[in-house]
Amino acid sequence: MTPAAEVQGATLVVHLEGYDGPIDLLLELARAQKVDLARLSLRDLIDQYLAAVEAGRGVASLAERSEWLIAASRLVLLKSRLLVQAEDAPAPADADRLLEELARAAQRQHARALAAWLEARPQLGHDIFARGRPDAPRQAGYQGDILDLLLACFDLLEPPRPPAPPPRYTPPSLDVWTLAEALQHLQAQLSQHPAGGALQHFVPERESGEAGGLRRRSGVASTFLAGLELAKQGRVVLQQQENFGVLQVRLSADAGAPAAV
Repeated sequence: MTPAAEVQGATLVVHLEGYDGPIDLLLELARAQKVDLARLSLRDLIDQYLAAVEAGRGVASLAERSEWLIAASRLVLLKSRLLVQAEDAPAPADADRLLEELARAAQRQHARALAAWLEARPQLGHDIFARGRPDAPRQAGYQGDILDLLLACFDLLEPPRPPAPPPRYTPPSLDVWTLAEALQHLQAQLSQHPAGGALQHFVPERESGEAGGLRRRSGVASTFLAGLELAKQGRVVLQQQENFGVLQVRLSADAGAPAAV
């Protein structure tokens, strides 16, 4: 009885007449004509390969098992050529043999990529599992009286309850200096200092205990917008002597007049 093949990590070790060792090494020796293919049994090789593939589930990856398939198929091809090749058949040219090897290398690379893609997909028994025992058979009927029948009818005729409204999202309030506050602050400051000055001097100071950052930055932006709004109404005059220079603000001469519509 021929001993069974062994799976050692990612290597398939076969036991054939005239050879014991890895199947990829056997292929290399056969290509180099350093092993007698006539003594190798194709039946034993195929039987050991199929048994090793079944035993290698969960031990060797799909890509590694595909390497075994390629090696086994190449050995079967070489053995078949040895059996059917005529004695006077001409040997293939080196160029043809090179093209054939390149085509096989491309096919082998494509097979590896396909095996890697299949390996990454969910696998039965590892990532997903088959259904367990079937559900228990349902009862053929239900026993009850007329009152149970009427209650069941009432349940069916009762209109469905409307779904609960989804919770409303309320964005968190931000501690900022609003435009209304900036308008009130700027007008109050200019009423005390009609000559005005640099607009940045009218930015509200940080109050004691107030967290800086956002409120301070919003104070600068809101004060600038308040100055533009008051200048549009004709209540203040904005001046800038040069590009990117300091922006000056002061009360206009007719600040007390009503704003133009």
